[in-house]
Amino acid sequence: MFNDEIKGHDFQKEILKRAVSENLISHSYLFFGPDGIGKKLVANEFAKLINCQTGSSLESDGCDCSSCSKIDKGIHPDVIYVQFEGVKNIKVEQIREGVEDRLFLKSFEGKYKVVIVDEAERMSNGAQNAFLKTLEEPPPNSVIILITSNPDSLLPTIRSRCQLIRFNALPEELVFNELKKRGELSLEEAHICSKLSNGSLGRAFMMDSDLIKWRKELIQFLMHLKPHSAMRVIGLAEYMPLTSTPEDMERMTLAFEFISLWLRDLMLIKTDSDKTGITNIDLIEPSNQIAQKWDLDNILDKMGALEKTQNDIYHLNANKQLSFENLFIRIAS
Repeated sequence: MFNDEIKGHDFQKEILKRAVSENLISHSYLFFGPDGIGKKLVANEFAKLINCQTGSSLESDGCDCSSCSKIDKGIHPDVIYVQFEGVKNIKVEQIREGVEDRLFLKSFEGKYKVVIVDEAERMSNGAQNAFLKTLEEPPPNSVIILITSNPDSLLPTIRSRCQLIRFNALPEELVFNELKKRGELSLEEAHICSKLSNGSLGRAFMMDSDLIKWRKELIQFLMHLKPHSAMRVIGLAEYMPLTSTPEDMERMTLAFEFISLWLRDLMLIKTDSDKTGITNIDLIEPSNQIAQKWDLDNILDKMGALEKTQNDIYHLNANKQLSFENLFIRIAS
């Protein structure tokens, strides 16, 4: 049985349990869906199911056999986790050393040799082509699980040789209830956070009161920008994360998303859509006032400017502060 800590994905878990109970386990799987929704946790539980020494993990809420315990601790010799942290493109040599050389070793104690490759989309084309032969001719009693948030980045030949299992974003209500159980946020903060999470429980758990406050301050700055307020534009640009440290880059990604969601809120207000879709519920009144001043074409223009700024910074290595200044001028106009 799958761990109670894994929320949602009942359909996907049932498919995997049935594969074990009917002895129809595939040699390779592709788990795909948004980040932070539990794909890796499900992969870990699946490894426990197919290697359980007693079979009780399929029928009960847990199992304390040696195999299941070792997998939980990450020390099972036949369950291999392949992660290349800090590596932008996984190369051929890394796949051969991290996957192939270990996969073809004889099992030490498990029924199946399991390789779980996280963030498989980071494999270069060369690495994917090298990996293809392993997928075509896997060793007996082996299971390969590729995990990705971007399946289209994988070669069609890779996808076609895997059983595809799609994982969907978790319901907003589920995320809200889990945040409420943790008790680290106020109810309003938990509600906002559940909307900002895009159905990712992992992402929701990374947010805190300071980040939610920072989002609000950022949007309020944007609301009060004037077309010719040069000092406020420069000040807001300097307020943004401008270095290339991982922390700043992560905060910058969130800033782009927060601005995008706010502009989307304005679109929803302008089109009289279902207001339950509004993300920034603590800013509805001032957003209503802004929406009355801007027409749809103007909001779409600002969205286009936002996308261009992201592309310039992430792909063209543009000057961050200057790019933000230009963006904020466009938003103020």
